Amino acid sequence: MSAELTLLFLEKRVEASRLCASITEPFATGSEPVKPQQLADDYEQVCQELEGTYEDLKKLNDGLLKDKTLEAGDIRHLRGRIATAVTEVARAAQDMAAQIRFFEAMNPNDAATTKPALDHFDRIDKSTREFTVPDEPEDGAELAPAEDTGMAHEEDVDPMMM
Repeated sequence: MSAELTLLFLEKRVEASRLCASITEPFATGSEPVKPQQLADDYEQVCQELEGTYEDLKKLNDGLLKDKTLEAGDIRHLRGRIATAVTEVARAAQDMAAQIRFFEAMNPNDAATTKPALDHFDRIDKSTREFTVPDEPEDGAELAPAEDTGMAHEEDVDPMMM
């Protein structure tokens, strides 16, 4: 699968994980009754999806230079999208961790049930901070047009024509 398609699927997985926060929120806030173990299982499933997506994003980022069909501009564009997706992974982990903290504050007797998921979300959030996308251009990438573009130089252009 091409890097663009792979990234699109990963972006949608992150989006789905973020949407899970809206599904679990009524249970975490207590407006809907829930068994703590069921909520913990839901959180763990979202953890696994987020962590898998993050790992896939790292692999995709590391493999961009190996894809000989991509040009330097395409690689920069994809890396920008990857960085955005990693930021969304962090946001999703933070949102879910905040929900768990609220649930634990409202249900101190059930806090131990959701604690593993909270720790997992915190680890995901921390690992995203260590992720870096190189900003520098690739070796041999053209950054600016060549000196001789065939266009008139600035001093040869009539300012009234601009």
